[in-house]
Amino acid sequence: MVQKILGVVLIVLGLAMILVDVSFTMEFMARGLELHKTCPLPPGVCPFIETPWQGYFLFSIGIALIVMGVYLYRYRVQPEQPRPMLDPKKAQETASKLDGDEKAVYQFIAAGNGMVFQSKLIEKTGFTKVKISRILDAMEAKGLLERRRRGMTNIVVLK
Repeated sequence: MVQKILGVVLIVLGLAMILVDVSFTMEFMARGLELHKTCPLPPGVCPFIETPWQGYFLFSIGIALIVMGVYLYRYRVQPEQPRPMLDPKKAQETASKLDGDEKAVYQFIAAGNGMVFQSKLIEKTGFTKVKISRILDAMEAKGLLERRRRGMTNIVVLK
C-alpha cells in the first residue's frame, strides 16, 4: 500500500513540476519576445528569443518522476513467502536412514532450518569441496535436497 501512495505522490509531483516549468517557460518566452523588439541582433543570434535549457531539464525530471510513479503504482512487489519450519521428527527419521557422512551433512542442514550455504557446509563439517559435492549429489539423487544457485555459491535446501 505504501508503494502505491508513493507512486501517486511521484505522479502528482511530476505533473506539478511540468506545470511550473511550462508556466515559467511561457513567461520567459513572452518577456523574451518583448525584449527582442529592442534587440538589434537577428532572431537566430538573439538570446532573448531562445528557450532556456533549464526548462528542458525540469521537464525531463518531471517526466521521469511520472514514469517512476506509474511504475510504483502499477507494479506490485511480491512479498517474500515465509519458509515453512522443518519438522524435527521427519528430519530425525530421515537422518536415521543415512550413512555416516550423509547423516552428518543432513543433520547440519536440518539444524539450519533446512537451508544452508554449501560453502558453510564445507567450513563446518571439515570435508573437502569435492567430498561435499559428492555427498550432496548422492542426496540430491535420493530426492532429499536440492541446490539452488546464489551468486558464486549454492544454497542447499531440504525437500
